[in-house]
Amino acid sequence: MGSALDTLTASNDLQVRLNRYAEFDRINGAYLDWQLEQFLPFLGDRILEIGCGIGGILERLPPCSLIYSLDVEADVLAAAQQRFAGRPDCQFSLLDLATCSEQAFVDLKSQQFDTVLAINVLEHIQNDGIILQRVEQLLRPGGHLLILVPAHQWLYGEYDRLDGHFRRYSKNGLARLISQTKLRIRRLHYFNLLGAAGWWLHYRFLKNAMHGAGQFALMSRMIPLMKWAERIVSPPFGLSVIAVLQNPAENDNTTGV
Repeated sequence: MGSALDTLTASNDLQVRLNRYAEFDRINGAYLDWQLEQFLPFLGDRILEIGCGIGGILERLPPCSLIYSLDVEADVLAAAQQRFAGRPDCQFSLLDLATCSEQAFVDLKSQQFDTVLAINVLEHIQNDGIILQRVEQLLRPGGHLLILVPAHQWLYGEYDRLDGHFRRYSKNGLARLISQTKLRIRRLHYFNLLGAAGWWLHYRFLKNAMHGAGQFALMSRMIPLMKWAERIVSPPFGLSVIAVLQNPAENDNTTGV
């Protein structure tokens, strides 16, 4: 009886968690769209998405031949698989790119990706450099690695800790990490200046540990203004760092930075 009750409780907890993720994607939709807009010119036809979750970014990607999505949480990945079961272009794998077997890595490399997407992923990985080195091997020559990570260690707070963030990034720190590879920087800039100010107030000054629908609703209303401003002037700081990296052509011997 106890085992059955435990199973039911675990199932209910999982559904609550999945529902929370889905609600987060819904109320955060305008911001997810703005994030993805930063990368649209560089998206290819064979995409690897690292850390797909339940598919909040995946559902916003334009049509292409292949979207191959990885995650390290089996229950979350199963929800994404079920959600996109009618999409023949979508494939899924329960895989940790930092620790996977050599055979799993070879199988992944055979997919010939021209784009790797890592939105809010690197901060969750203790050895973040190994991910860049592995992606360098996975990308076809001329392909792009598209990165969004949280910015500025001075914004690190309780929410980051609870969400499993090892760090936040500066432009220079991310550039140093990239310099350990042959990947070439095409774009590197801060993103969402007003979001950084709001984050500091909410998480650092007021010491809150969670955010709610109110914060996202306010930010959604501000996005048109922020998009206009950041098209004109690159912000000196931001909530995130954006990086667009290119794998050099086979005859290109230049270094990453």
